[in-house]
Amino acid sequence: MKQLHLLILITATNHVVFRGANFNVLLTAVYLGASPMLVGLLAALFSAPVAFTSVAMGRWFDRSPARLPLLLAGLLMSAAAATAWVWRDLGALFVVSLLVGTCYNVFVVSGHQQVGRLSSPEDKVSNFSLSMQANSMANFVAPLITGFAIDGMGHANAFLMLALFPLLSVTVLGLNWLRLKPGSGGAGHKSKGSAFDLLQPRMMRGVFTGAVLAFVALNFYSFLMPVYGSGIGLSASEIGMVVSCLSIATVTARGLAPAVTRRVQSRTLMIYTMAATGLGLMILPLFTQAGLLALISFCVGLVLGAAAPLALAMMNDASPPGREGEVLGLRLSLLNGMQTVVPLAAGVVGGAIGVPMVFAGMGMLLVGGAWYMRQQWRLADLD
Repeated sequence: MKQLHLLILITATNHVVFRGANFNVLLTAVYLGASPMLVGLLAALFSAPVAFTSVAMGRWFDRSPARLPLLLAGLLMSAAAATAWVWRDLGALFVVSLLVGTCYNVFVVSGHQQVGRLSSPEDKVSNFSLSMQANSMANFVAPLITGFAIDGMGHANAFLMLALFPLLSVTVLGLNWLRLKPGSGGAGHKSKGSAFDLLQPRMMRGVFTGAVLAFVALNFYSFLMPVYGSGIGLSASEIGMVVSCLSIATVTARGLAPAVTRRVQSRTLMIYTMAATGLGLMILPLFTQAGLLALISFCVGLVLGAAAPLALAMMNDASPPGREGEVLGLRLSLLNGMQTVVPLAAGVVGGAIGVPMVFAGMGMLLVGGAWYMRQQWRLADLD
């Protein structure tokens, strides 16, 4: 097995643990009688610490080997999931949320960093697309196997099952089967200045604009589509069909992205992706039929799905030498901060002006973002 494939395998396996633990924590909290506010707090704990630790983690991996942190993260993820099997109380769910979320982020930062280091310029988009496809499949598999485990064995035993998955990465790293590639920043390398100094180059500002807007659009859609569907009288199964069409299209887009970038420049494709997503969100509230909404969702997912691997490849290319991990950490900090804010903002704004207007406003924001990226990259070429 190629080193890249082994890296993607252990990262995706731990992604199953992250998503499965999130799913089981929420269901277990409801089962134990937790209030909606407490359930929301547990959900937030999976991503909130990541917003504050990702930049420091990226800097650490820029100047030191990642093998030991990855090994410890795998062991702690396994121990955290097993905690809910031993200690069957609400308190254990806080341990699971905090440790699984934080430790999984070690694999995200280091994994994306290593994909960039193991890739040549020609296959960078292809390799990042493969990594994102593996995570998309993990998103599909995790709730499925966790749900069956809960129904068949109970909540606590389902946590024990999830505790076994990180042992794959512990074995691979402990036996040195995966040879991690060092970065250009040596052991004595120290990052100068604030992480936000990385956004000063026009090229990087454009890439981060696309990455953040794509993530925000996906979160807005995931939160508001069920609300909109319920409001126009769609059944739960029809809403599920509409939402799943976007997920299927996202996986498809990540598979097609490498072939498209051989014919179209990555920057051009990123701009078209943002603009097309914006137009799709603007016209979506004009329709109420489930079939047409599913078609629009598929089209939106098809263009939106390509944004993540494109952004990762472009960030890696535009990163200053020795600061690739810091750039990825800044991306994760911004995205996880957004993951906490977006549902709240969408609910407040949607309640004030209506869900269709929020979709239209988000669409206009994406079209504006596409124009901003074009301007930044045009000026960067002139500098």
